[in-house]
Amino acid sequence: MINSRMIMPMIVGMYVTFVIGAMSLAPVVSADESEDIPTNAQNTGVHDSLVAALAHANLVAALQADGPFTVFAPTDEAFAAAGIDLAAFDTDEENATLADILTYHVYSGSVQSSAVTDGLTVTMLNGDDATFTVTDGTVKIGEATVTTADVLASNGVIHVIDKVLMPPADVVEPVIPDGCDYVIGISDGGLAYDNTELSIDVGQTVCWIWQDESMAHNVAEIANEGDTTRMIGGLYSGESMTTMDYRVTFDEDETFLYICEPHATMGMAGKVTVGSGVTEVVTPEPVEEEDNNTPGFTTLLVAIAVISAVLVTRRKE
Repeated sequence: MINSRMIMPMIVGMYVTFVIGAMSLAPVVSADESEDIPTNAQNTGVHDSLVAALAHANLVAALQADGPFTVFAPTDEAFAAAGIDLAAFDTDEENATLADILTYHVYSGSVQSSAVTDGLTVTMLNGDDATFTVTDGTVKIGEATVTTADVLASNGVIHVIDKVLMPPADVVEPVIPDGCDYVIGISDGGLAYDNTELSIDVGQTVCWIWQDESMAHNVAEIANEGDTTRMIGGLYSGESMTTMDYRVTFDEDETFLYICEPHATMGMAGKVTVGSGVTEVVTPEPVEEEDNNTPGFTTLLVAIAVISAVLVTRRKE
């Protein structure tokens, strides 16, 4: 049975837990739900850098529209940690970069914390995706932690975060030169090809291309995997060079093994599998020998013998 001396500490403990929980959920910024997002951000006192950046990128009017918008608002401290200096954004291209960063903090729609689940991915206003993680009640978007959630405004909701979100880098597709189906270059380390195993279709062209490398390289066919000397009579790009454009069109199924001669002992090798990878072995048709016992062959032999005998007889006469 629980006595009165045990009940009081339990009540106090429950009260303290409740107060701490309420404090952690309470917003640390004041907001006027009748004001728009930029106005509320300006009035918090901890988002001056964000407001200045929005003005610099001409985005204030956009975030004063009807929305709704969800804005993940980095604090002034977060902007300082990111090293963003608005004075450095003084060209159209640089301002476009700033706008890209800022719109990566905006979602077109209203998302409150209760709707966020672990692994949820949304497309931000700049077109890039951002992913949420929820761990032990802590919500993060990308690498930023949501420190205050659900600050309501007239045209959306603000979530305060402790880091500036950086949009993912755009993936630049390599330019394939005319006449090439695949391009193999040199890895960043300089001692390997950047694609060591390649599978292609019969009839496709592989181009080994590099320019102004710090070390010279080449392409030399080898007979067996692991060989460090080139196969005599095999495909060969010639002497190793710091700038190379060597192209081969593969017209049949085969496995092409090759090395860089100067660095073969360091494992600089590659393989191109063409089609099935197995060269078809053509067996020549057997040549049928004429049977010596055929009547035609025997008759010919007899005729030759008779003629020979007549010639010999005439000579004797």
